Amino acid sequence: MESGENKGSEIAEFLAGVDLFRYVKPDALESLAPRIGLVYLPEGPIVKESDPVDGLYIIKSGMAKVTKSAERWEAEAVLAILRPGQCFGEIGLIDGLSRSANVTATEPTQCYFLPREAFLQALEESPEIGAGMLPALAAMVRSADRWVAQLL
Repeated sequence: MESGENKGSEIAEFLAGVDLFRYVKPDALESLAPRIGLVYLPEGPIVKESDPVDGLYIIKSGMAKVTKSAERWEAEAVLAILRPGQCFGEIGLIDGLSRSANVTATEPTQCYFLPREAFLQALEESPEIGAGMLPALAAMVRSADRWVAQLL
């Protein structure tokens, strides 16, 4: 049987390989790890655009598709295919606003799940978590800027 400490270390090690947490110091990841649980998601919808935010999902195994519905006609754009080590819900984790896209598991998927309230509490206790996340969040904004520029 695995101890909680070993499980926390395993999660912290996994987080260190996730882009969003790549620059977060190991001791800060260790403090975040016990707040994270494992959820099993069947193939199908996980979250829908405009759903209230619940937290951050980090794919451990399986795949998910991120889509955005068109506002003026019945169409849907695929924004990303997410694989292990990738996450969704990072923007809502920070701003608390509703989901900005649909996410669908394309096969049975296991995710590490960090509830927003647990994240905010960890951030209050260890502000270096937020500081370590800033480079990844900035990279996401730059990537979105490039994507929009290509569309124009």
